[in-house]
Amino acid sequence: MEINKKNRTELKEYFKINDKPTQEEFADFIEAGLNQVEDGIAKVQGNPISIQAEGERVGTQEVLDLYESFADDNPQWSINLNPRVNSDEPTSNQPGINIKDATGQSRLFIKSGEGNVGVGTLEPTSKLAIEGKNIPSLLSVTDTTNNRTTIFEVSKKEGVTIKGALLVEGDITIKNLKADNISSSVDLDKEEASHEKIPTQMAVKNYVDTRMPKGVIVMWSGNIVNIPTGWALCNGVQGTPDLSGRFIVGFDKENPEYQVGKIGGKDEITLNASQMPAHNHTGNTSEIGDHVHNISHPASGNDSGNGLKTITMDGETHGTLNTKTKSAGKHKHSFTTNKTGGNQPHENRPPYFVLAYIMKL
Repeated sequence: MEINKKNRTELKEYFKINDKPTQEEFADFIEAGLNQVEDGIAKVQGNPISIQAEGERVGTQEVLDLYESFADDNPQWSINLNPRVNSDEPTSNQPGINIKDATGQSRLFIKSGEGNVGVGTLEPTSKLAIEGKNIPSLLSVTDTTNNRTTIFEVSKKEGVTIKGALLVEGDITIKNLKADNISSSVDLDKEEASHEKIPTQMAVKNYVDTRMPKGVIVMWSGNIVNIPTGWALCNGVQGTPDLSGRFIVGFDKENPEYQVGKIGGKDEITLNASQMPAHNHTGNTSEIGDHVHNISHPASGNDSGNGLKTITMDGETHGTLNTKTKSAGKHKHSFTTNKTGGNQPHENRPPYFVLAYIMKL
C-alpha cells in the first residue's frame, strides 16, 4: 500500500528553531494527521472511537483493513459492512458485519436483525451456519487435557464424530444408523447373546424367515381382523389353501388319499346296507294255511316191504296200519319284520373348537 505522508522525523525538520515552515510544509503536517470529519474517525468526549464506513449503504461498506506490512498490496484481513454474496451483483449484499481474508473470502459474518452467524458463508440460515470449501474438518471441540483430544468433530468425510458418551434427554431421530455393535449376521444363533449388540432389521427378518419359513400354517385364536402383518387367513386367496371349515390330515406318501393338496371327508354321512354291522330282526308270520293230516287203517291186505305194520287188538289180528301221510296240505308262510330306523345321516365329526388357520406369507 502506498502512503504519501511524511513521518514524524521529517515533519520535525520543518519546525526547528528560527525556521519558518512553508505553506507546503504546513500542508504535509496537516495531512499527516487524522481528521475526524474527513477521515471517518472520531473521538467524542465520553464515547469510544467511532469509525465511519466507506461506501454507499446499498453496497459493501469497507470499515477497517489490517496489514502485516504497509508494503503489501492487499490487507491480510478486512472488516466491512453489508458484504455482497456475488461481488458482481450490487443487490446481493447482506446486512451485517463481515470479516474477510486476503483472498476476499468471508470467514465470519454476523447478520443484522436475526443475529445468525455464518462461518465461511454470507447466507447463514440458522443461528450458526458453517460452510467449508473442501476443508476436511468443519467443526471440532477439544478437551482441556494435555493430550488435547478432539471429543467432537464434524467433517465432510466422516460426518459427526463423538469420542465419549452421548446423553440425549429427549427424542432422537436417525435416518441411517451405523454402529460397531450393530450386527448384520443372519444367523443369530452363532453369536453370543448380548445386551450390547443390536441385530439389523434384515438380520432379524432373515432369522425369523428361516425359523418360520413362508408357507407355515398355524392356528390363530384372535379376531381375524387382527391377523399379524405378514400372515394371511387360509381362505384360498393370497396363495393360501382354503381351509374354511376343514380339519387337517397328515401327509402320507403311501396313501394316495393323503397327498398334499387333496381334500375329502363329509360333515354327515348316511350308511348303506354293506356298511351296517351284522344284526338280527324280529317279526311275526301270518295265520294263513290251516290244514289237517289223514292216516289210513285198512282191515286186511298185505303190503310187506312197504312200511306196513300188523295191528293186533285183544289178541285178534285185524289188519295193517299205513304210517305215511298223504301228500295233500303243501303250503307256504309269509314273514314281515318290524320296521325300525329313520333313514337319516349321522354326525361324522369329533368334538371340535373353531380356530382360524393362518399362513406365513
